[in-house]
Amino acid sequence: MTEANIEILKHHIRPFAAHFLKKANSVEPSFILLILAFRNNLNKMKHLLSLFVICACIQLRAQKPEKIYPNAREHKSISYLKEQSEAWKKVTDQEPKNAAAWYNYYYANRNLRFNDTTDKRSMDEKNAAINKIIDDMQKNVPNSYEFNLAKWQNGGWDMKLLPYLKKAQELGPDRTEHVDYSIVLSEIEGKTDDRDLYSRKKFEAGQISAGMAYYNYNVIMGLASNAIILTGGDNDTYPVWYLQSKGIRKDIQIVHVQLLQLPEYQDAVFKRLGIEKWKFYEGKNKDSAKSSHKKFKMEIIEHIAKNKKNCPVYLALTVAHHGFTEKISDKLYLTGLAYQFSNEPVDNMAIMKRNFEKNYAMDYLENAFYEDISPGLVNMVNGNYVVPMLKLFDHYKTAGEKQKEEWIKQKLLAISKGNPDEQKIIKHLE
Repeated sequence: MTEANIEILKHHIRPFAAHFLKKANSVEPSFILLILAFRNNLNKMKHLLSLFVICACIQLRAQKPEKIYPNAREHKSISYLKEQSEAWKKVTDQEPKNAAAWYNYYYANRNLRFNDTTDKRSMDEKNAAINKIIDDMQKNVPNSYEFNLAKWQNGGWDMKLLPYLKKAQELGPDRTEHVDYSIVLSEIEGKTDDRDLYSRKKFEAGQISAGMAYYNYNVIMGLASNAIILTGGDNDTYPVWYLQSKGIRKDIQIVHVQLLQLPEYQDAVFKRLGIEKWKFYEGKNKDSAKSSHKKFKMEIIEHIAKNKKNCPVYLALTVAHHGFTEKISDKLYLTGLAYQFSNEPVDNMAIMKRNFEKNYAMDYLENAFYEDISPGLVNMVNGNYVVPMLKLFDHYKTAGEKQKEEWIKQKLLAISKGNPDEQKIIKHLE
């Protein structure tokens, strides 16, 4: 019921109630009380009706199918993804030849598979459900861009499925959903020009967060010449490749630790750097495979540090706390937004000062003149500034460098807004 309709109702009811109240002597007391109660509760009814309308709108919006993006771009709640899965399922039931609906249905369930901790099904059961969606896509939209891309994506870089990616590229040369895979494939094939082309295409399509680009600019600007930087995800890898496509720090070599488990990627990158191949132990059960993966995490940094080109090795803070530092913590030196691995002592405070004072672009932390596609994720990753900045703050305070102390304090206050440890940081700065 609209505001206007409520006012019309009140306009007609009030004279009606007044008429009967004037004739109170001839009207039953119970009826008078009913009219009075109606008048007294009319405003309450108005608020309740408004609340009902709001709730109905929210529910309708939640059920409306919306484009599903990768988790690396935006994190959505599990409840949202479940609602979207149901909404897109309804569309595919009504329009079985709607390839876009099938792809969004698949992607909602793909995101749920990796993030829904309330789902008690085994991974085999989850995979079977996803495979069923892919099979249904093949039956209904076999010659679509969406099916071929989903078939490739669902294979987890199974190179036997590469023809599906190639087919998707052919069917949608101007589409951008496949660009990430094209970038990595170009890296594997050693086609730097193609990697740069796809990286720029990804940026131009609005798929690289400006905040992530700034953050990763600072990461690589703080590295020594010809450095190797170990990364672990989309948001610490693709922005760097984009920056390199623009001519920034092309001497840096990215090594994506997750992709190292892909033989084709490891062979290409390690050959380029003069690194001996890492042999994964393929166990016969999940426990032995888990043990092999743990060994990889604990030893891969030292293994890469033995590269024949003597390139300095760094570990991005975005992957530093995922089991890679346990064995070598005494050989890692915080230099800003990365750890430098070294068997010899490093004056990391001097390097950190130089990075923050001269190498890093810092203004965007306080004055970001852009709309970001991933504001929540940017705020999260900017939390990596806190520890090195606090160390610098303490250093400046001890050294009596008041101006620099105040400078880094203002940066800390800017990035700590909304941080779970905001109050602790403020207290430390007092």
